[in-house]
Amino acid sequence: MHEEQLPASLAKRIEELRGREACYWEDEMFSPEALTNLNYREALEQSFKLDPLGPLPPRQSN
Repeated sequence: MHEEQLPASLAKRIEELRGREACYWEDEMFSPEALTNLNYREALEQSFKLDPLGPLPPRQSN
């Protein structure tokens, strides 16, 4: 993650999301802030231990 500090409002938003149901922070991943501010998106991914690439598709056997 970049060493730049998040604005206080975004850091506060992450703190408010902690302990809430997954639907709250999943929705936040598609907020304008998360889509336009990579530092914020990385902070969300790290805070909620999200895989930035998402789950892998099921493996096909030959």
